[in-house]
Amino acid sequence: MFKISRTTPAYYFTSVAHHRLPIFQTDRLKQVLCNAFDEVRRNHQILILAYVIMLDHVHLLIYSEKEMSEALRLINGVSARRVIQYLKENGFENSLLKLRGEVRERNHKHSVWQHHPDSLEIFGEDTFRQKADYIHMNPVRAGFVDDPLKYRFSSARLWADRSENEPLLTDHLKIDWR
Repeated sequence: MFKISRTTPAYYFTSVAHHRLPIFQTDRLKQVLCNAFDEVRRNHQILILAYVIMLDHVHLLIYSEKEMSEALRLINGVSARRVIQYLKENGFENSLLKLRGEVRERNHKHSVWQHHPDSLEIFGEDTFRQKADYIHMNPVRAGFVDDPLKYRFSSARLWADRSENEPLLTDHLKIDWR
């Protein structure tokens, strides 16, 4: 259990797809992303507290003892590798062409994420809850659903204690609220 405070902040991340491409149109690709986030969660001691996957971006609230930049590097790096691997293994050459960029360090040829994600440290419970509400309402604001509990690739149902076959479990119950 941990308290969100000055000494134990949560991190709020928004990662946007390369050129704002709607990469995550299919439930299968959204599930690939969920599996990648769960891999980071299990292997790198990063707690995922809230999330939503939209067509061209994701929002995450996490907790980690790692520096914010290191946690973001792990989340974006593992998820990008898994998405590119999925596209290659399933013959999505046109999608890979759209993600192709300049060959960069370590011979990377594709970019899933823009290189300037939005990230904030969250120190207070009120701000944390505002960000969680913002995350959960994203599909409603986008017009995908009329109720956040109806959107499958979000932690809204987990937070409402109405989970059923969730694509990604969260660690929100490990927060020690005031």
